[in-house]
Amino acid sequence: MPKNVLIVCEAGISASLLVSKMLEEIKDDNLKYNIDYVPVVRINKKLAQDNYDVLLLTPQVIRHEEEIRELITKIKYKSKIVFISEEDFKYMNIPSILSSIE
Repeated sequence: MPKNVLIVCEAGISASLLVSKMLEEIKDDNLKYNIDYVPVVRINKKLAQDNYDVLLLTPQVIRHEEEIRELITKIKYKSKIVFISEEDFKYMNIPSILSSIE
């Protein structure tokens, strides 16, 4: 069964590039992930629509960690929260990012 991953970003601009690169890597390596992304201001709506195994937070949204954890607790998700390191995000190190969600 594929793992559902939600990338949470600040505005969605750089995350769209990250999603594109992740989808390429997933396809090339025949991995089982469903990838989606959302700006942090719309996370409530996105989490109300679907359940995610992993929430992958970009470096810009680290300041929202507590709010996101409270939201997950409130809706009784068991989502794993993973932070993308600044270096991995800057260089779009997809193999490293994917290994962090395992």
